[in-house]
Amino acid sequence: MELRYNCTLRMLGGTHRAGSLHAGVSQGRLTKAELDLDLDRFQTIDDRLAMAAIAGNYGSVVAVAILAHWIAHWAVTAAAIIVIAGRQMAIQNLLHAAAHRSLFSNRKANDHVDLFLGFPLFDTVRSYRSGHLRHHRDVTRKEPDRFDYIEIHLAPPQSPLWRRTWKVVLGPLLGAAGWRFIRNTAEALWEEPRFAGRLAAYWLAAGGGFYLTGGLSYLVLYWLFPLVWLYPIFDRWAAITDHHATRDEARNQRGFFYSFLLKGHEMYHAVHHIYPHIPFYRMRAAHRHLAAAGFQMEETRGIRDFIKILHRDSSLAGS
Repeated sequence: MELRYNCTLRMLGGTHRAGSLHAGVSQGRLTKAELDLDLDRFQTIDDRLAMAAIAGNYGSVVAVAILAHWIAHWAVTAAAIIVIAGRQMAIQNLLHAAAHRSLFSNRKANDHVDLFLGFPLFDTVRSYRSGHLRHHRDVTRKEPDRFDYIEIHLAPPQSPLWRRTWKVVLGPLLGAAGWRFIRNTAEALWEEPRFAGRLAAYWLAAGGGFYLTGGLSYLVLYWLFPLVWLYPIFDRWAAITDHHATRDEARNQRGFFYSFLLKGHEMYHAVHHIYPHIPFYRMRAAHRHLAAAGFQMEETRGIRDFIKILHRDSSLAGS
């Protein structure tokens, strides 16, 4: 399934502890072995922080929906839908952490998060992990087609400026990304009957519960609508900012645009590709440590940078 493979692409790590040294950074003063030993302290998992992140994201969704319903103005409702889609991306980041088995200290617990991280996004940790492992492997090996999943959604660089803008921004906002999300989900359900049965049971129970309490319309407006309309768009934009036309395979992100909408809990993608098992809440400290050791990482800081990245020629990456 294309969408779930794309989501998976930004999330897992592999069975090894560290990835390629050059997957996102330029060589610093320490050797790889020295860094591996030095960064062990950043791999401690705190289950309390994981639970707080899960509760915080869902609490934010509920609070925003209640506020929008109370104010009852179309502009506030639109803003709420955007905010909720951003929290759905953050929940995807937590699914990503579980796929890396870096969300909970109990490794098996990371395999049983579908009820609150997978099914709400029409995904599972198992399928997410499977595709994302291929992504990390391909980036580490520098496979020629490692970023084709991004390039297929971009107009050729020699095309007029408006064409790439249409394919990545305007067309998706008008429904193209949502239609692809629905189609790909349907294909995945057809190909995986067991997944289809579990997902159907989950959504029948959730929908039935909201219906019986008179809240079905709120579920549709404040969860399913942003999930189908904006979530696939933000997912694609996140992939672009992670890897498109990068100097060293991956880049880090900073700023409100990324943390609020696209990247949530996963703002240090260059660090992630080297040390995929560091928990998301320790990535910032690991990044500072790497920077102090002399490693340079590409960084994007906001929507202006994103627009520049979007219109880069990927053939010039690394120059």
